[in-house]
Amino acid sequence: MQQMGLRESKKAATRLALATAVLRHAADGGLESVSVDTVAAEEGVSTRTFHNYFSGKDDALIYFVGVMLDRMADLIESRPSDDNLWDVVEYALTEIACDPEAEAGQFMTLIRLLESDPALAEHKHSDAMVSVQKDRFEEVLSTRGQTTELGLFERLVFTNALCTLRVALEMWTEDIDTGCVGTQTAHGVDRDGDLRQFLGEAFRMTKSGLGGPVPAHN
Repeated sequence: MQQMGLRESKKAATRLALATAVLRHAADGGLESVSVDTVAAEEGVSTRTFHNYFSGKDDALIYFVGVMLDRMADLIESRPSDDNLWDVVEYALTEIACDPEAEAGQFMTLIRLLESDPALAEHKHSDAMVSVQKDRFEEVLSTRGQTTELGLFERLVFTNALCTLRVALEMWTEDIDTGCVGTQTAHGVDRDGDLRQFLGEAFRMTKSGLGGPVPAHN
């Protein structure tokens, strides 16, 4: 991968900082409550500069989604090619969710907004965005020598893994909000403050019901 120059690196950092600020402000009142003027001032740029990077608030969050997808793809590519797909996807999602440099609840906020905000939901399901996601992950899987397309099994793995992450993060953030971290769930999962451990238990529960691809019938 070709390294960016200093100017390009600074622009990329500013773009990401603006997108992250939009996400942070949207955590409480949703995307409609976010002021572009406030975000720009917080990051030390003008509103005009914000619009040089993004057409609007939803565009900033869609960019953030792309950053997360690229990060996920890079993490998948970093794993040994003989690792099974579920373990690789679990690793990638866990690393993103537990990133020490990410703001608390950042990934959960993004998931909630993608599901609840009409403008973001429209982008999420647009043909262009779906095509980009599909092409990126087919490229990743192809380089691993596993498959050249997202078939039924691959889609089930990605969908179930993302669902598992969402449910686990919801429980985790609810427990933090109510001060219940350190208790046990009905399934015996120890919420002892270690998010990585908690996610691992959640993924193991889901994985126990998803063995592998089913051979095609002749």
